[in-house]
Amino acid sequence: MIGRCLILLLISYESIAQTYTGPNYQAMGHTGTALQGIYSLTANPAGLTGLQRTEIGLNYQHHFLTTAINTQAALVGVPTRMGTFGLAVSRYGLKRAYDDTKAGFSFARQFGPRFSVGMMASYHQLYIPNYLYTFSLSVDMGVQYRFEQGSIIGFQYTNLGNTGYGVDAYGVIPSFMRIGLSYPLKEVIITADVAYQTARALGGHFGVEYRIGEILCLRGGVSINPMQQHAGFGVRWFRFVFDAAATFHPRLGTSPQIGVCYAF
Repeated sequence: MIGRCLILLLISYESIAQTYTGPNYQAMGHTGTALQGIYSLTANPAGLTGLQRTEIGLNYQHHFLTTAINTQAALVGVPTRMGTFGLAVSRYGLKRAYDDTKAGFSFARQFGPRFSVGMMASYHQLYIPNYLYTFSLSVDMGVQYRFEQGSIIGFQYTNLGNTGYGVDAYGVIPSFMRIGLSYPLKEVIITADVAYQTARALGGHFGVEYRIGEILCLRGGVSINPMQQHAGFGVRWFRFVFDAAATFHPRLGTSPQIGVCYAF
């Protein structure tokens, strides 16, 4: 088991649980700062104001295919007159060897027709059986501004206080800032993020979504530092939405993800 943990820890720097993003954002180059919807619970919480109905989602991601490392996530978004509330729970790890769990409660509110603000308070738990148990708390914030033509500019700051577990050799809670822009062109949405994380300096993310009618959309993107390619698609069927995505890492391999959402 120790050997399996060591393998996990060697690669977890690239895909720790707290950097998890939903399948549509993953397919679009791990963007999301200037996008809206239920998956803003995994990116900029201000994007929750885009929800029109109560929505739930379940997701599963298999990291690098040849490993047993995976992420499971459950999401709930509830729009109300006061604002939009959200709950996101995710677990990243290796069965009976390593568990990094996050539970985050979000609230987003729109001020006027264009400006939105969101906050997320999260509980983090790190557990290695028979060896380590620890937990921590963090706070994220984000803002978005929608222009008249429909484009959005967003900013998010994840882990405002730069909190951690105190055992960085086994797991970290990343702290980073992102600024992003999305631009709609009829059936196409173009989005780009610039991210700053202390450990990696600047990183870039770029994505495109192309809608084919009301049912199907195709997505693709790239990210820099590290360089990765992304692709995926989404299918809408009545109130169900099925999303699939994959990230292609040049050394570690492919990480596919699927997600199903339902709007009440």
